[in-house]
Amino acid sequence: MTGDLAAILCEDLKLPANGLTPDTSLDNAGFDSLAIVELSVLLNDRYGIDIDEAEIKNAATLHQLDLIIQRKRDER
Repeated sequence: MTGDLAAILCEDLKLPANGLTPDTSLDNAGFDSLAIVELSVLLNDRYGIDIDEAEIKNAATLHQLDLIIQRKRDER
């Protein structure tokens, strides 16, 4: 998991850092529907990438979410 994603999850979304590993599921990381929407908006505002809520929900782990974000950043 990149430092950017970890910072967003901890600092912006206020998720607990002690449970965030690449293999952590979004549910176990503390994601709820509001966090998913907030993450989508943050990524668009901060990095200019469009990741919809369904793409975020479909990520089984934080590592998979990180890969989606990296792919979207590379496609810009």
